[in-house]
Amino acid sequence: MRRSSRFLGAASLVATAVLAAACTDNGTAPAPQQESGPWFLEATAAARADAVVQRSIDAPPAKGTAKILGIADVSGTSVVLAVRNGTCQVAVLPDGLTDPTATAPDSVGAPRPTASSFADTHVDFPGNVLAGTYTQASAQLSPFKFTALGCGEKAMAVRLEGVGKSAEAQKKAGDSLRLWKNGADLVLAVGTPEAVHQAPTSG
Repeated sequence: MRRSSRFLGAASLVATAVLAAACTDNGTAPAPQQESGPWFLEATAAARADAVVQRSIDAPPAKGTAKILGIADVSGTSVVLAVRNGTCQVAVLPDGLTDPTATAPDSVGAPRPTASSFADTHVDFPGNVLAGTYTQASAQLSPFKFTALGCGEKAMAVRLEGVGKSAEAQKKAGDSLRLWKNGADLVLAVGTPEAVHQAPTSG
């Protein structure tokens, strides 16, 4: 499998349903098992996020506190990359919020990779961006046409499809956040530089 089917109205974290797990010879999926030891992304320094953004990301039905690793402004929308409970997550918020949202924003998530997750031999996203094994998930997150997420051991990457070549994008927070255009799409990545194949060309 190269990507999950497209979901409409992803109003909450979409994680286990889109876990890209390899199958064994008899066609059954192996039991999920996270890599042992600390997760590099969970140990990565948190970005300086406004309290309003943090409280919005953590609003119900979300459980637990997310560690925000990067925030980008994409044509008036805040794209938030975070980890929570062993899961990579990307969420969208209106830029310039003055009060926290009552419920958690639309988001898509993928769990920390396992030994049976995709390897970087895949040529499509996120295999052409992330080094090593990864999981992936995708959904329609308004106002973007389509959002794809790749979750690795040392980095995570997001592709926003159809933002347009004229879309304005800039980093708002996150020391490791990088973003670059890929035609009409925008790619964002956080994590250690050696875990990201493609060097950014802008942002």
